[in-house]
Amino acid sequence: MRNLKIILLQFQEVIEDRSRIFVWFLLGIITPLIMILFWRGASHIPGWTSNEITSYYLLAIIINAIIMCQQEEHVGTIDIQEGGLSSYLLKPFSYFWLIFFNELAYRLLQGILGILLLVVFVGFFPGLFAFAKSPDVLFLSVIIAIVAFLLTFIFKMIIGILAFWLTETRGAFEATNVMIVIFSGLLMPLAFLPSWLEQIVSKMPFAYMIYFPVIAFEGKLTVLELWQVLFMEFFWLGICLLIYKKLWQEGIKQYTAVGQ
Repeated sequence: MRNLKIILLQFQEVIEDRSRIFVWFLLGIITPLIMILFWRGASHIPGWTSNEITSYYLLAIIINAIIMCQQEEHVGTIDIQEGGLSSYLLKPFSYFWLIFFNELAYRLLQGILGILLLVVFVGFFPGLFAFAKSPDVLFLSVIIAIVAFLLTFIFKMIIGILAFWLTETRGAFEATNVMIVIFSGLLMPLAFLPSWLEQIVSKMPFAYMIYFPVIAFEGKLTVLELWQVLFMEFFWLGICLLIYKKLWQEGIKQYTAVGQ
């Protein structure tokens, strides 16, 4: 019951910033829409039709809106460097879960905007959209998306709490976002990369944030491949959890009441 009240409070706070949510959503769809135009005008990509490419980026918009957390700057700048964390440490519930519920509210609301955009595209261009039809594939794809959200959240928390040690965190935040755009499949499907580079990138955690959830929903993976994706997601999730716990325990020891 207490957690439910916290979730409802976080939703109220998020709704107060609904204009910012809309702006973030618009910024998030610019790159995928540009890439749709680019790849549809490019030469034929082996194994991909122009409709599949369009479908990929439309799904990437939704997955990015639902999964890609953005809490690291608030955690690092406002809470750690400016001292906002002090008020949370005195409360009878975990700072981690408070941030989680807050980010969950943002993701759900932006996800609704993404789904509405998808409905518009499907309504006007129904032939451009490819979606997995097998119930087993759809079920595993949903699980993959949920684990991808958890992985993204933990990863961004790690980046945020680096502020315990870094005086200037903006560079770390921006560098991380660049890596995510390139290696998560937002810029282009990883299948478009040279095979040797695809093999490397597909083992990195970024690929399991956007790319694999997207191609899972698109029906490009077999059931066996979906289980392999889930295994790698849980592998990286476990590693990120261990890193986060260690960094948090060490960082909180040197945190002072006035901030970093």
